[in-house]
Amino acid sequence: MSIAALIVAAGRGVRFGTDCLKQFALLRNKPILFHSIEIFENMGEFDQIWLVLPEDFMDELERRFDLSPYKKIGGWVAGGARRQDSVWAGLSNLPDETEIVAIHDAVRPCAPAAAISQAVRRARQAGAAILAAPVLDTLKRCDDTDHIVETIERNRLWLAQTPQVFRFDLVRRAFRKVLDDQVEITDDAAAVERLGGRVEVVRSDWPNPKITTPPDARLAELLLREKGQL
Repeated sequence: MSIAALIVAAGRGVRFGTDCLKQFALLRNKPILFHSIEIFENMGEFDQIWLVLPEDFMDELERRFDLSPYKKIGGWVAGGARRQDSVWAGLSNLPDETEIVAIHDAVRPCAPAAAISQAVRRARQAGAAILAAPVLDTLKRCDDTDHIVETIERNRLWLAQTPQVFRFDLVRRAFRKVLDDQVEITDDAAAVERLGGRVEVVRSDWPNPKITTPPDARLAELLLREKGQL
C-alpha cells in the first residue's frame, strides 16, 4: 500500500494577469508548481506524486522542464473543464495499491509539512482530514444592496486549504457519487461530506496562501524566504 500526492495543476489562471499559466509562473527561479512538488518530494511519507495538467500541456512538461530532481513523480494526466473533473481524472489514474491520497492545489507552494504529516495520520485513522485555518476576522452577511443584515459567529468557522487527505477508496467512491449526481463542489472534502463521511480539520498555523494574483506570489516568496527555502 502506498501514499500518493495528487497535485492539481490544470487551471487556466485567468486572474493571474499574465500570458503564462499561473502554476508555471516563476517564483524566484522555478515554476510555482515545482515548489509544490518539492513539498511532497521531501516528505518521507509519500511514495508517489501524480500531476493533473492542462490537456494542451501534456506533451510540454518534459520538453520544457528538467524533472530529474523529482524521483517520486509517477506520471501525469490531462485535467477537465472543472476542478472536480480534474481531480476525478487524477483519482482514476492512481495505482490501485494507493492507500492514502493527498489532493493539493498546485498554487499553494507554502503548505507546511508538519501539518500535512498530521493530516495523513488522521486520514489513515478517520478516513479524511484537511488543512484549514480558523477564521479570525469578524464575518458580516449582506443583502443585495451591500447593507449588513447579520454578524456571523466565527468560533467554529474554518478556511479550508489544501492538501486534503483521504483514504483512497473513500474519496474515489465520494467523487464517483458527485459525478453521478451531477452536483458542483468547491473542494474535495465536500464530496466526502455528501457521502456522509467524517472529515477532520488539521490546523494550519503557517500561512498557506493560494496564489491567484501576482501580489499572492510576492507573499509566497516572502514566506518561503522565511522558511529558508529560497
